[in-house]
Amino acid sequence: MKKALSIAILAGLTGNAFAAGSQFSSQGVNAAELKKAADANYTEIIPARVWGAEKAKDGSKKLEFGFISETDRNAYIVKAALWVPENQLNTKAMDFKKGPFPHLKYEAEELVNCKYVPNAEAYDAGKANGTTPKFKCEGEDGKKFKVKYGEKNAEVITEVAATWILTGIGAYADRMYPVRLNCPDCPSDPFKNEADRGAWRNGQQIAIEDKIGKRIEFKANSGIGFDEFYLMEDRVGAEALTAIAHFFGDTDNKAPNQALACAKKDTVQDPATGAAKCLKPIVYIQDSGVTFGGRGLFHNSRMNYDGWAGESVWLDPSKCVMRLHTAQTSSIQATDPSGRNMHQIGEQARQMLIRRFSMLSREQLVDIFTAARAFKRAPQHSAEDWADLLLNKVQQLRDPMGDGAEFACPYDIVPANSAGL
Repeated sequence: MKKALSIAILAGLTGNAFAAGSQFSSQGVNAAELKKAADANYTEIIPARVWGAEKAKDGSKKLEFGFISETDRNAYIVKAALWVPENQLNTKAMDFKKGPFPHLKYEAEELVNCKYVPNAEAYDAGKANGTTPKFKCEGEDGKKFKVKYGEKNAEVITEVAATWILTGIGAYADRMYPVRLNCPDCPSDPFKNEADRGAWRNGQQIAIEDKIGKRIEFKANSGIGFDEFYLMEDRVGAEALTAIAHFFGDTDNKAPNQALACAKKDTVQDPATGAAKCLKPIVYIQDSGVTFGGRGLFHNSRMNYDGWAGESVWLDPSKCVMRLHTAQTSSIQATDPSGRNMHQIGEQARQMLIRRFSMLSREQLVDIFTAARAFKRAPQHSAEDWADLLLNKVQQLRDPMGDGAEFACPYDIVPANSAGL
């Protein structure tokens, strides 16, 4: 109780409005909210940081890729990495109560202060794209970040759960932070209307998206479709990441929702041209908002326990053909340009996924679904229920026929023209 009272006091130390020295409110958690959080089994709420840190000063010119030719972009795809090597993973050491990232910007449920960035300034088109409520804010370090919000916005939950699991098993993923936000000059619903600046309900739960690298594109929002994965040299890794999309029920897998990107540390200047050059391109699922659900009229549902429980991992287990409801916009259809069945997985990729999922303990999965606030979605189920459901699906990967007999997929690596074989 003393700890809770201390947190409440800390959260109310600063005033409600901006001051000349950029100080503003860290209000947003009162005693009633703390009790509600405790009753709901939230992670302990961490006090807001004090605004006032100096803005980042970087006099060096940032290297930007701009748009490159489709030929150059495809050359990056060929060499792209999709997974952190297993001998470089230390999943056991990851603390999913706080966050799985090596350089943690925010801990789960931390109170984060920011200043609102108007849509006209934040987006080239003057507004955010898509249908998911989002906006941009300027943090204490002067850097802007994307906020996804809304009590009825399932993507706030799904993207945290999916990206934390992906991080745990060594797939590249953006860093999603499930935090609480104080923004004294934000509108109440910035995605819809900016007219009521200052009406934001401080302390509400949101997710901050922190990209792991700059996208490499030949045109705006080109991304990379799963139907382009046949270009990659890492055939096993490409199959395994495609299988993850099936496993999660990711039907919104159009090309813009996956990224070909380059981390800052791997971006250098090409001495011949002076342009940005990527030493280690990576490919990953960047938008995992439509996951953990069952078949809908168009896309799958989001974070729907009963819907996901009703979806089998396999469509034809004897041939290792996975099940995924495909929408018109999906980049996973029947076959890719090489004639490969895009729903089929080879034995090497299946074994790879089994090994990697085995790195996550049940306790860590419970922590992930707790941090993601999975228990808030209807039909409501506990984090333990969600962890057990995921483990049940991993068991389906291990035992496709469900009889406990020794099993291997027909192909070691699925070949081109497999659909006609």
